[in-house]
Amino acid sequence: MKDGAENLAHLAGSCSQISLAATLCNLAIHHRTEILLYEDADPTPATGRDQLRRTNDELQRAATTYRTVSRRLSRRLASFSARAEDRQLIAQAQGPSPQKAPSAPPAPRHTGSPKR
Repeated sequence: MKDGAENLAHLAGSCSQISLAATLCNLAIHHRTEILLYEDADPTPATGRDQLRRTNDELQRAATTYRTVSRRLSRRLASFSARAEDRQLIAQAQGPSPQKAPSAPPAPRHTGSPKR
């Protein structure tokens, strides 16, 4: 499909952003849990709040990317000419089906006794 590699790259980037957001959220929970478990832990919630803020930022970026790609793809699907172009691009990418190579004849088998 037209711009398929670019769309895929954007979606892969969004997946990375979501993974980063999940990690940041996990760290925020970890820091808040430390306060309950350890006496010498940092009692201020600033670190956890910062990580949750960064989590939100990453999720917003990922959502924006998903929205952009989905709108682009929806427009292409709604357009008859774009769908025809995509079908042609897909057919070209698939190319002709590969021909099966003829198999080589089996090697002759030696049935006699070896010469000495």
